[in-house]
Amino acid sequence: MKGNKTLIFTTVFLLAAIFVAGCASPSAPAPVQTPVPTTVPQTSLPTKITTTPQITIALSGTTTTVTSTPAQTSSEKEILHEKGILTTTTFKTYDFKDLGYKFLYPNDKFRVTLKSEKPVLGYAVNTEQAAQLEGSQLVPHYESYSKNIQWGLVKASMVLEKATDVSSEFTVEEVGPLSYVVDGRWMSFEPVYDGTPPFSYELIITRISGPTTQNFNF
Repeated sequence: MKGNKTLIFTTVFLLAAIFVAGCASPSAPAPVQTPVPTTVPQTSLPTKITTTPQITIALSGTTTTVTSTPAQTSSEKEILHEKGILTTTTFKTYDFKDLGYKFLYPNDKFRVTLKSEKPVLGYAVNTEQAAQLEGSQLVPHYESYSKNIQWGLVKASMVLEKATDVSSEFTVEEVGPLSYVVDGRWMSFEPVYDGTPPFSYELIITRISGPTTQNFNF
């Protein structure tokens, strides 16, 4: 009986010793987690974009985009607009000096619009030659043997023939003073115009472009 108690006591002691040894043993270290690198999104700098101005127009439920362009500035300038009266024996001279241009230069460009109740001649001529048109010697007219105007000693740089409603441009080729002439005298050589009463005309001269910038008021 005493031997059994000794055996039980010994067994209990061994079990207790094993339990204590298990609790006292060091535990395995926890695994170390490697931090995962975080990718930071890169922010791109804004790009400057130049666009052409646009106008949006709504038409019946649809939207139309129209690209606008800068308006161009015109350099044209009307320098003469006059109405007058002529006969078949008269003419009228307009000196460009009186229009603000004492001298004109090559590449000065003009537009002439001439309207008349009867067909007239309109022509640009050197001012010195324009002064010689008085009298009966230098009267532009037509001859039966030619379809061209007979000028005599006059050298016109631009001619509108038998004009009733016409517009034409011309460019100055030589330096000098210039005049424009509206002339009804050619009809005096044509019997069909005998007895023609005085008639009205309208003359418009527009400077289009050119190097001349001077302006004389005398």
